[in-house]
Amino acid sequence: MEGPHDKVVLFIDVDDLGVDVDIPEYDEVETGPLSYLAGHTMGQLLRVERAATAEALRREGRPNATFHMPRVGAGELGQLLMLLQIATVYAGEMYGVDPLDQPGVELSKQLTYGIMGREGYDAPTFPEPDPRWTL
Repeated sequence: MEGPHDKVVLFIDVDDLGVDVDIPEYDEVETGPLSYLAGHTMGQLLRVERAATAEALRREGRPNATFHMPRVGAGELGQLLMLLQIATVYAGEMYGVDPLDQPGVELSKQLTYGIMGREGYDAPTFPEPDPRWTL
């Protein structure tokens, strides 16, 4: 809820979780304040946390949306990725940015061509990595 009001939060809710995990019952002394979760499933907990977070965002005037998916499969994920790619193109148009232009990519392509030995491109030299910033 904190931070600048320049984001839209997107939640994904899945109807068929596939395998769900039961939250077991434990001794009240052992689990303390978490014992109320016993008898529920992890899927229920995640779904309720998503709904509660969306409601908290709404109450704070923060835009959010929830996509409902029937299941998580290759087809559904492909459709979701396509939707997000199309949304990116539309957002670029609304913000006056060409979302299909990649000016920052051209130099890396030229360097790659040179390193890989493509005719007409020189292999670049790289400076030694700064040990302060190298893992």
